[in-house]
Amino acid sequence: MRIKLNYIYLIIITFLISLLIFGYLINKKSSASKKNEISNIVQQLKTRNIQIAEIQKNLFKNDKNINDLINQKEINFKKVVNNIQLGDFDNYSFSKYTTNDILFNGNRGAVGTGYIDFYNEDKKLLLATYDGIFAYSKIDDLKNFQKISSNINSLIKYEKFYLHEQYGIKDIFIDKDTLYVAYTGNKKDDCYDLKIISSRLSEKYLDFQLFYQTSNCVDKNNSHGFWAHQGAGGRIDKIDNFNLLFTTGDFRNRPLAQNKESNFGKILKINLQDKKAEVISMGHRNPQGLYYSKNFDFILSTEHGPKGGDEININHKPFLNIKNFGWPISSYGKHYYKNYSKEILAEAPLNNSHKKYGFEEPIKYFDPSIGISEVIPFNKDDSEFLIGAMGNEIKDQDLGIHYVQLDKKRIKIINHKFIPLNERVRDIIISKDKKTIIMFLETTSSLAILRKNS
Repeated sequence: MRIKLNYIYLIIITFLISLLIFGYLINKKSSASKKNEISNIVQQLKTRNIQIAEIQKNLFKNDKNINDLINQKEINFKKVVNNIQLGDFDNYSFSKYTTNDILFNGNRGAVGTGYIDFYNEDKKLLLATYDGIFAYSKIDDLKNFQKISSNINSLIKYEKFYLHEQYGIKDIFIDKDTLYVAYTGNKKDDCYDLKIISSRLSEKYLDFQLFYQTSNCVDKNNSHGFWAHQGAGGRIDKIDNFNLLFTTGDFRNRPLAQNKESNFGKILKINLQDKKAEVISMGHRNPQGLYYSKNFDFILSTEHGPKGGDEININHKPFLNIKNFGWPISSYGKHYYKNYSKEILAEAPLNNSHKKYGFEEPIKYFDPSIGISEVIPFNKDDSEFLIGAMGNEIKDQDLGIHYVQLDKKRIKIINHKFIPLNERVRDIIISKDKKTIIMFLETTSSLAILRKNS
């Protein structure tokens, strides 16, 4: 009976995907304009995702998971690009692997979303999908990822985590033999927080326990509204053997970023022993990239701004005092909507200066916004960095990676280049020797690898 039921679900999934392709082909012939064609395709994708989510909900009732119907034991990738030169990276070879085995995504413009990290002296790679599937592979064999069982379903029980593009996992971080996973949590009905769970790293079973949760949650019913994507944050990095860094967004409840009593719109330091958090910096909208330089004692972070307001921020000697980066009092972006009340605009005026109002200036902002994501050091003296970009338009320098070089004092950018990939770069990591860079490209649900030529 179980085998028969699995076949039925596979037939349904195949039918839905076939319907999507058929609809696209019809659209291509009959659309009055390209804009209308794209609009129809987006709607079809949205419908497909809703239909697959409904199947997943029904499977959960029988303790099943739709991902296991695709492939119960593995996530398989196919090599589609082999060792080509990529733009200005003439000293690196670029390869790309694509999979059809990841079903859920963190954006409508994505096929599948995942987060990655190295372990075992950078010889292996751990992959976590947006909806909590874990798998591992050797770095020299990225075609085959073996799934790892876990207890995540018993810890995270609210449906939106598994089914909705705005929730799910926000980052993973491996420190020695411990795996940390950040995600959007549901503290109570219509009130959301950010959590970190942790497990001893294992290729057989991940036994997660709650490591940290924000002390409060953001109620969907507030005067500024609610948007889970804007509360994403969730990036994790290590300070030393005793502390982690953790980023949080404001979930669109903008005043929280300036509220010293709130954990939201902040970069936090979390003690590994007592799990207590303290605010390192505030005035953040949605920090999507995070790196701490131990050698030079600064934090480099990236964050989503509003329309035309994505930022790169640097915080030197970050643990001496709490620095304020201005959101939502100051921003070089603009509100997406123009019909806000006077009360909301008074709390979130988005003044076109930071320094004038006593805040830290970004070392760079992007207008138009690029859908900025993770940041990694590109050299060993922490003066060159690669930054991912998501978004939807190559002409706006979305869909690729940005190279930035800092001056000797590391206070301003002296060189900036954009390398288009035509892919949303959701996550990016680099090996300790700086010879291997791996990216998760969510537009096509792919892994890309840059290897330094010997």
